Amino acid sequence: MTIYEIEKEVSDLLQAHMFQDFCYNGIQIEGKKEPTLLAVGVSLNMAFLREAVQKGADMVLVHHGFFGKDFMRLRGFLRQRVAYVLAHNLTVMGYHLPLDAHPEYGNSALIAKGLGLVLDHRVDVGYLALYETPLLWEEFEKRLRLLFPFSKLHIYRHNDWVHRVGIITGGGASFLKNFEGEIDTFVCGETKEQTRHEAEEMKITFVNAGHYYTETLGVCALARYIEERWGLPWVFIDVPNDV
Repeated sequence: MTIYEIEKEVSDLLQAHMFQDFCYNGIQIEGKKEPTLLAVGVSLNMAFLREAVQKGADMVLVHHGFFGKDFMRLRGFLRQRVAYVLAHNLTVMGYHLPLDAHPEYGNSALIAKGLGLVLDHRVDVGYLALYETPLLWEEFEKRLRLLFPFSKLHIYRHNDWVHRVGIITGGGASFLKNFEGEIDTFVCGETKEQTRHEAEEMKITFVNAGHYYTETLGVCALARYIEERWGLPWVFIDVPNDV
């Protein structure tokens, strides 16, 4: 198995070509051609890279990799990251929006599954998902805290029941208005200045579970797929971020 075989199959699986993204999806930096250990995480940073190397990884897969498609200006922290990757012959593979949107391996779909919801339809890179029988808010909050045990949940509650839920992971707060009249609860990974009043006026309970914590599930699901397909062992490197 080579990094190119993995890239082709994963890119086809996620339909990466269908997305206009902020980054290149797939191999961003080419390293060792036949990897022996895959390290996965949410974001590419020096803490992540150092731990990946310490654990013996020769390939990394992240959700937030190198952003920008056509840049050649390497200086400061960005140069240091690239230099470290090259010095250790690491392959860097990243999938951003395709990994948010996928109905099986995507962050939003996996959150819906973890909360016991059924997917109804996709909205941008998120989903509208349902409970067949409405759930009391207290039970829904328990499920949230089990799914995101380390997140400082930021909640604006406006309903006693949860039935129709919008989910867009990471920076999805600006999509709240797209769900007006369609949902009673919204889960994402950020809060904007206007969010409190928008949620109140639309009578939607708003949950910010953290950008980082809402995007840990997809990379792990993808790593399990790669292991099952090619037998490549993997480790998840947790570099927590309260944002």
